Amino acid sequence: MKTLQSLMCTSALLLVNLVCPQISYAHVMVAQHGSLNIVDDGVFMVISLPVTAFKNVDDDNDGKLSNEEFSRHRPSIASTVHEKITLSDKGGKIALQGMMLAPVTSHHSLQTPSSQLIVMGRYTLGSQISELQFGVDLFGVSQAEKIMEVTVTKKQSESREVIKLSPQKKHVSLFSKEILR
Repeated sequence: MKTLQSLMCTSALLLVNLVCPQISYAHVMVAQHGSLNIVDDGVFMVISLPVTAFKNVDDDNDGKLSNEEFSRHRPSIASTVHEKITLSDKGGKIALQGMMLAPVTSHHSLQTPSSQLIVMGRYTLGSQISELQFGVDLFGVSQAEKIMEVTVTKKQSESREVIKLSPQKKHVSLFSKEILR
């Protein structure tokens, strides 16, 4: 049953991405913010990252990503996200699945280069109960781009916490005082 629910959630995310690829992400997440929602055996992530956090993707060095730059460097961006945004438990790093990337676009002009990227995906938890560690090592160049605020929620217990990450504090324990399930 949980597998079916997981498949349905992933399918719904994919459908939204296909029907409204970039427009749907215009205001999904405030810059330098994110959310982790722990539901059953999954952790669903949405996070807004600064373009300046990615090396060698801004070809014209304007601090933004055009549609052409995004298309050209998408594989590199995806690889960097897999490497620099991590969720782990006592068994090690958990793979991010179904990752979707989209530049944050304006309602006024979809062709305007983006200063932020939205990343969405799902981590599948194992059957063992253990403490989770979340890490982000993608920070931009401006002072405002050096703080990441992530809201973490657990559906089962209706728990919520806000974590702050920075270049000095790249990893945090989630709900370290509670049992996750």
